[in-house]
Amino acid sequence: MSTMPTTVSDSLARCALAVTAYFSALFGSLEVIGDRVTDAFRSDPGLAAAPLGEAVQPVAAATLAAHPVVGAGFVAAPSVLADRELYLAWWQGEEQQLLAERGVPIGHHVFDYTRHEWFQVPLTTGQRHVTGPYVDYVCTDEYVLTATVPVLVGGRMVGVAGADTRLETFEQLMREPLRHAGDVVLINAHDRCVVAADPLLRSGQKVDPTSYAVAQALPGFPFRVLGGA
Repeated sequence: MSTMPTTVSDSLARCALAVTAYFSALFGSLEVIGDRVTDAFRSDPGLAAAPLGEAVQPVAAATLAAHPVVGAGFVAAPSVLADRELYLAWWQGEEQQLLAERGVPIGHHVFDYTRHEWFQVPLTTGQRHVTGPYVDYVCTDEYVLTATVPVLVGGRMVGVAGADTRLETFEQLMREPLRHAGDVVLINAHDRCVVAADPLLRSGQKVDPTSYAVAQALPGFPFRVLGGA
């Protein structure tokens, strides 16, 4: 069995390390948000939207300060709050404005975010997840990567803690790891390009993994790094 040149293996490893480091740190902050939400529900089983927001806001602000993300917070599962069917305790943009206060409808009129991958995967698997790249019509109207972790209270998922990273920001973060990387490409679980060394390979473009000689999975993340086309 032949081995790939060291340069290809090194490029894949460098990309995998950068992706893992970024999202591992971000997930650490999301776990803190989740812990704060869990404490709030345990203190008040009949928790309402306002006190939930008060509990989440400081840790959401800390997440926005610690990472190059554009939004962060907690998204409630249906019917877990005493006064709202659906609710986003989510702070967005440079002004860190509460999303619900920007005119986003609440209740039965809200866009049903529970059907989205970033909510459904943690719900069905109980695992953290990264969704994207996709156009986030709920918050930014931009291409983003959404990291989410399930938040459990008494074995029941009460929602997800999450954060959005603009795809443009992530591409900038990956510029150095991908420098001189040839044909290395990071793909998501749907075999779509997230970011690539090849400028002709667009984010979101479908990729055939079998056309690459090497594939490196990222344990705990829905990504693979491909190289050696």
